[in-house]
Amino acid sequence: MALLTGCAVPQPRGAGRLERIVEPTKGRAYWRYLPQGYASLDETSRQTRRWPLVMTFHGMKPYDTAHAQAREWEQEADRYGFIVCAPELRAFDFFFGEFPLRRLNSTFEADADAVLAIMDHVFQTTRADPANVLSTSWSSGGYMAHYVLNRHPARFTCLAVRQSNFTSAVLDPGLVARSRYHPILILSTRNDFAICKEESRQAIQWYESHGYKNLAWVYLNKLGHERTPDVAADFFAHVCGAEPNRTPDVLVGRQAIEGNASGIALLAGNFTRVERSPESPPSSSPARGFVSSGATPVRGPTPPRPLPPTDVIAPETTPAAAAAPVREAPAPRSNPPAAPAPRRAAPVGISVSSAVGFAPLRLVFSADCPADWHRTADFLWTLNNQQIGHGVNGQRTINQPGDYTLELLVVTQSGAEYRASRPIRVLRDTEAPAANANP
Repeated sequence: MALLTGCAVPQPRGAGRLERIVEPTKGRAYWRYLPQGYASLDETSRQTRRWPLVMTFHGMKPYDTAHAQAREWEQEADRYGFIVCAPELRAFDFFFGEFPLRRLNSTFEADADAVLAIMDHVFQTTRADPANVLSTSWSSGGYMAHYVLNRHPARFTCLAVRQSNFTSAVLDPGLVARSRYHPILILSTRNDFAICKEESRQAIQWYESHGYKNLAWVYLNKLGHERTPDVAADFFAHVCGAEPNRTPDVLVGRQAIEGNASGIALLAGNFTRVERSPESPPSSSPARGFVSSGATPVRGPTPPRPLPPTDVIAPETTPAAAAAPVREAPAPRSNPPAAPAPRRAAPVGISVSSAVGFAPLRLVFSADCPADWHRTADFLWTLNNQQIGHGVNGQRTINQPGDYTLELLVVTQSGAEYRASRPIRVLRDTEAPAANANP
């Protein structure tokens, strides 16, 4: 009976619209959930705000399905305004699939190609925000969730795997630099299947050993191989700045029994997210990329809506910028972090993941300022004079090559204003030597 019915979805139904759609170019199906707030608006009204996208990958069929993955996310999608997409995968099948996965096979690679095509279709047919995309999974869907972030980091903002499988065999260490600053959450449970617990530990070790700067992990007590979209949803909301329309139900009756400091703070609901800059030395204080505030969680103001699309911010065209020559020996294809800059005397500076890189460049930025300003000051970020967000930190994908100026205005609680700026250069792919091109 369990084999026939699969793992039940205990989460309540949402009030939005769930439907099965077939992507036309690959002919692959996916389940799409439009949250209540989205479904109730007309097309013009939908354009006045951002709609973050959750890409959720199902586990072993028939125990888990794309339909079940979309179903379990309905309540959280309504709460935060997420669009949810659950592709129907073929690689993970109890009768025909390869498990555990230890190599890239043709079925898995075909699934990955279908995922990208499905994402393109979602962006074409909805107002989903390509600058805010979560890769998430349950069970064996973790293989795909880890893979797409590693291979296509410009398409995803963060990763949150839930009681999921992992193998380094499908990951390319040479691409790590492109996703090292992406926020990552690895969630496991005490009573999970042994292979899921073991591979979750392997995932933590892999990300730590490869220098990921924003890694949170935690094990939960009293739970087995159960669906936990609420924790991942709260994590994604903090990353993308989404505000809940009602109080999240996270961690009701749960207790964190082990985790790094950032994971414990996350599950306690009392953290403020900050990316550690390339200049900052490792710290023994709360966490990699997450700092516990010890108080009520603060997300900061939601960025003004509408925001300009990521690919329409024009490069600077001033004579000085236009005349600036491109280096004859371009930077390595891996978009390395900018060289450490000397600390400024002013109390405000800007840290970025990479000041020079190839298009599309995922730019992760954060304010370098006194810690007590994180919750008391107002922040305004602009890129070439166009607003791109508020808050201590943020992310932006720049698709067009050219020279940009990232600027920050901080207004303290006393009304004092401080400004900082950083030049950003985005290179064309053709400026990289063929030998250094990524596959």
